[in-house]
Amino acid sequence: MKRGKDYNYVLTWAEDVRPVVGEGLSRSSNPKAPLWEITVEFERTPRMKTTIRAANKAEAKKFATNRHPDAKRITIHGKQ
Repeated sequence: MKRGKDYNYVLTWAEDVRPVVGEGLSRSSNPKAPLWEITVEFERTPRMKTTIRAANKAEAKKFATNRHPDAKRITIHGKQ
């Protein structure tokens, strides 16, 4: 059996990334919180425009990141 430099293996696999969902994690508990327009960009698919209800910009970013953990880039455009 040969060993060492004659054999070189690289194992690659995709991690199983699941969204973190729930009140306070991926959505606001306040039904009157403003809607924020966001764009979510993924690795191999077209970007997606959507809205998220959140109290402020930081919370909107947190909710979007928790909903889409495999996103390449998340952009918050502003209140609707």
